[in-house]
Amino acid sequence: MGKKICSVISILLVAVLLLSACSSKTSSGKTTIKYWSMWNKGEPQQVVIQKIIDEFEDANPNVEVDVQWMGREVMSKVRNAALSGDAPDLTEQSGAEVEGALINNKLVEPLNDLLSKKIPNEGTAFQDVFIDNILPFYQKDGNTYFIPYEIISSGFHYNETLFNKYGVEPPGTWEEFVELNKKFQSEGLAPLAQDGNIDFYNAYYYYWLVERLMGPGALLKAAGDKTGETWSQPEYLEAAKKVQELVDNKFFADGYKGSQYPAAQTAWASGKSAMILVGSWLSSETAEYSSKDFKYKAFPFPKVEGGKGGTDQAELYLIGWVAPKGADKKAVQDFLAFAMQKNYQEGIVKDTKNISTRKDLEAPESLANFRDIVVNASSYHKEYDGLQAEYPDWWKTVFLPLDDKLIFGELDAEEFVQQLQEQTKDYWSKK
Repeated sequence: MGKKICSVISILLVAVLLLSACSSKTSSGKTTIKYWSMWNKGEPQQVVIQKIIDEFEDANPNVEVDVQWMGREVMSKVRNAALSGDAPDLTEQSGAEVEGALINNKLVEPLNDLLSKKIPNEGTAFQDVFIDNILPFYQKDGNTYFIPYEIISSGFHYNETLFNKYGVEPPGTWEEFVELNKKFQSEGLAPLAQDGNIDFYNAYYYYWLVERLMGPGALLKAAGDKTGETWSQPEYLEAAKKVQELVDNKFFADGYKGSQYPAAQTAWASGKSAMILVGSWLSSETAEYSSKDFKYKAFPFPKVEGGKGGTDQAELYLIGWVAPKGADKKAVQDFLAFAMQKNYQEGIVKDTKNISTRKDLEAPESLANFRDIVVNASSYHKEYDGLQAEYPDWWKTVFLPLDDKLIFGELDAEEFVQQLQEQTKDYWSKK
């Protein structure tokens, strides 16, 4: 009889635990949205989102948002939690990381009902407030999982005042870009700034050249080819030769290999170099070092003659929200509709100095060119062609070390591609 009682008690305890795990209700009867954020306390985006949370809770007294500021590594923690059935209701990261960690592994909830939901205090359908083609970028099988609120892209930054001083214009082709570098070099000004200790900054040149030569998907295809044979296509070598051309002509500022971030970008903002290829976040990072007459401008990576990609093809690096598997979809969708109100998204522009995904909000003046590049693009591709999200270990252990050697002149173009081919094959043989 004692065994039966213990058995019944055990069953009841399991049932209670299961019910408590599935419920988002607190003991006070409030609905709780468990939110794991990629931002750290004190960052501008954290401040903006905390304001949204506070005002959402004020407007919805029966809902509590339990937020944890977990930093950039949040996605790996969310993925592990989702696999164990204990994920948060809401999280955020770049679209490429969300896709690689959650969407492709079916660890997300579709948010399709959100599309026609009205934005509070506006009356506009949720899907209609976004810049064209931004919201659908990560849709899969007709489902919307990812809700972007911030746009990042990459390209060449320059000071319009400096360009005017030397009487030069932004280049449209690779040949024009090389000649512009020679012009600055002849004037005694370092053409290109580069913080060599940031490997993924160094990777911008080769990645962009492959995009311009072969179009989106080419890098991803080569990285995923277990035989390594894709790297033998001539365009991969041509891209490497163009990086080598910059190195051989000494266009990078002296000492770039040993430059420790943010030394090179600070020197650029101080007028000691002419251009820098990096993400659109640069202007907010360097504003305190630039002079009063400094005018932040940007131009897209130049096209390459005969290449498949043109300057109308833009990188779309999106930061946004996603609801992991098991999330309280209704509560999450109510929160996201509230968060996308114009008065809150203005904080992305004014306070974080970034580009909002809302079509009725202009970019900060320093990012106007980047917003134009995105809005006027004929097509988009993911940052780094999606490599760091789809093949993160290959990206870190094979590509980035070899790319560093290419941009530092420690490997020539032929050696670089040969080693990419060999190491890619070796990498996959061990998987």
